Amino acid sequence: MALKTSYFILMALPVLLFIAILWYGIGWNLYLSLTSYSLYNPKFEFIGLKTYSDLLRDDAFINAIKISFIWAALLILLGNVVGLLIAVSIFQFESSRLRSALTSYFIYPLAISLVASGVIWRWLFDSVKGFNVYLTKLGLPEVSWLGGYNALWSLIGVSVWIYGGFVALLYLAAFYNVPRDVIDSALVDGADALTLMVKVVIPHSRLGLLLGTIFTLLFALQMFDLPYSVLFTNPFTMTMVIYMYNKFAYMIVNISASSCIFLIALSATIVIPYATYGIRKWILKVI
Repeated sequence: MALKTSYFILMALPVLLFIAILWYGIGWNLYLSLTSYSLYNPKFEFIGLKTYSDLLRDDAFINAIKISFIWAALLILLGNVVGLLIAVSIFQFESSRLRSALTSYFIYPLAISLVASGVIWRWLFDSVKGFNVYLTKLGLPEVSWLGGYNALWSLIGVSVWIYGGFVALLYLAAFYNVPRDVIDSALVDGADALTLMVKVVIPHSRLGLLLGTIFTLLFALQMFDLPYSVLFTNPFTMTMVIYMYNKFAYMIVNISASSCIFLIALSATIVIPYATYGIRKWILKVI
């Protein structure tokens, strides 16, 4: 019994250490957000919720919230549509090798760092060397890919290209977990490929939709590398994370910390209910 207890404690130590570091960081940011500490006032003077009041009155932060939520809504919608179409297409192939090869192909953009993807797409959107060269050759008008709000729509499209394969992987995992007897019964009843997918496989794969929605939402709320590597601090693509980084870079620490806590709280409202649902479902399955 003592050996099992010692083994459990030893295995739990890395987890406990990680949790301690995580909560220390959150606690320190929370403390900073309740002070006036910044480059212009280097004193830990407690001012309570005034920092949060100033944050919510900042037009730049409100704009960053709007951009983050627009990005999240479109990435959830387009990411799930693209991911589902890719997954359905791959699922039609009988060969497991071909399925694996196609899955690897579509998930490859996720293997590239977001900064590298941003640099590549910055070249492709370049008005002199990018897509516009071919549009001109075809007699089509040039597009200002990174001008004004076009930059936001262009980068949202890039994020769909990056994460669409990942969402497809989630759907494929759900497809493969559909009971084989259910699929065989539909085939015996004469269901064709389209009917099988629409009426049998997809309805039994709601977990893929749930996971795809949760992950794309979190990816969008944490978006930093892609817009920053393409346009730095452009106001048309400034997400909440870029806003937080800018305040930290200019040593306005209390505002940066308060925006960090705001983002943590927002992410927690998404993750905690899903985690609770998943744990409850797992416990009921075990019982």
